[in-house]
Amino acid sequence: MKYSILTTVLLLVLFGSLKAQNKLTFDQALALTLENNYDIQMAQVDEEIAESSASKANNGFLPTVTGTAGVNWIRTGGEFETRAETRELEPNNSYNYNVGATANYTLWDGQGRRYSYLQAKGRHQLSELQLQLTIQNTILELSRIYHEVARLEESTVALKDAVEISIERKKRAVYAYEYGQAKMLDVLNAKVDLNSDTIALMTGIQEFENLKRSLNFIMGQIIEQEFEIDSITDVNKLFTESQVVLAAEQNNLQLQLVKSNQALIGYSVGAAQSAWLPTIGANAGYNYRGQDDPNGAFVLGSRNFGPQAGLSLSWNLFNGSVNTQVRNAKLSLKNSQIEQQSLEQNIKSQALNAYATYRNLLFVMKAQKDNVATSEDNFNRSEESYKLGQISSVEFRQAQLNLLNSEQALSRAKYDAKNAEYQVLAIMGELVR
Repeated sequence: MKYSILTTVLLLVLFGSLKAQNKLTFDQALALTLENNYDIQMAQVDEEIAESSASKANNGFLPTVTGTAGVNWIRTGGEFETRAETRELEPNNSYNYNVGATANYTLWDGQGRRYSYLQAKGRHQLSELQLQLTIQNTILELSRIYHEVARLEESTVALKDAVEISIERKKRAVYAYEYGQAKMLDVLNAKVDLNSDTIALMTGIQEFENLKRSLNFIMGQIIEQEFEIDSITDVNKLFTESQVVLAAEQNNLQLQLVKSNQALIGYSVGAAQSAWLPTIGANAGYNYRGQDDPNGAFVLGSRNFGPQAGLSLSWNLFNGSVNTQVRNAKLSLKNSQIEQQSLEQNIKSQALNAYATYRNLLFVMKAQKDNVATSEDNFNRSEESYKLGQISSVEFRQAQLNLLNSEQALSRAKYDAKNAEYQVLAIMGELVR
């Protein structure tokens, strides 16, 4: 009786509370994740930073305007001596002051700022791809956790049924022993099996609760948030091997990242080579200067004002480090091209493997459905025979285990196939649009 009470309490705690909750579909979980996931939010901020940096104003295409102003105060006194006389000068204040504005603009810098601008745009494109890759990886992780939670929920239901069957089996074994129709060994076996099933149920509940907290985290929700998983999962996406490989070669995000990074390295070659060319600058401005000196011998003050303009040219005729920078940039570009070739082959291999895995899991899922149907029929027949005393409790237990294992195998195959479907979509570059 104590096992029945314990099991009832566990099931009420787990399933009774869940029935009052709304079902969380995968689409709802995905929407919450895209909006609240911390990794995605950080990647979005990085993308915004790269976007704001990819402007002409941030890469030397606009002039710089500088304003200047100043004033100096001097208080002087003393004597003014000539052959004829000596005159004392009363202490007075004198001032020097100036104000002006100057604009500087680079007319030509060997296309250095052009390549700087292209690099900034390339980094922005790279950050967009990195954001998409972060979203893709997060969706894959969400799929893994969500469907594992769903599997554990189904597994816990199956384990609950197993405990209830084991409780009934133990009762029958005790009654049969009391009436001399069974041995004590049958009672002990039934008790051990009930203990095993109860432990498996409690372990399953703990794993289920742990994974729910992980799911809340990836969705950016309160860790203790309660929900019920919608276990309805359709695995009906049809692919052909050629479709998967072709899409992977054209749209795979990792491959696009390498290509984008290769273009960025190409710009760095041009930026390094621009140091070989001269820089031509222009400047223009307007200045006003003044001076007041009451003690001046002849000039008591002055004012100067007017515009000014000029051109400048600088040319780095020799700098050994520039040659090294150009050579290293070209080597980096060559290395990136090799990396692209390697990744193209790797992506093709991943595409073929992902497709083969998905196709195999579809077969496994279909086979497991047949196994469940067979196991259910075998269990029902064994249960009737056990009640009639035609088979032993050990044989009945085996039929029970066969049903439990086949149900859990089907659940795992179903969700593994769904995860494999998302893996294929990710390899094809179609998971994030």
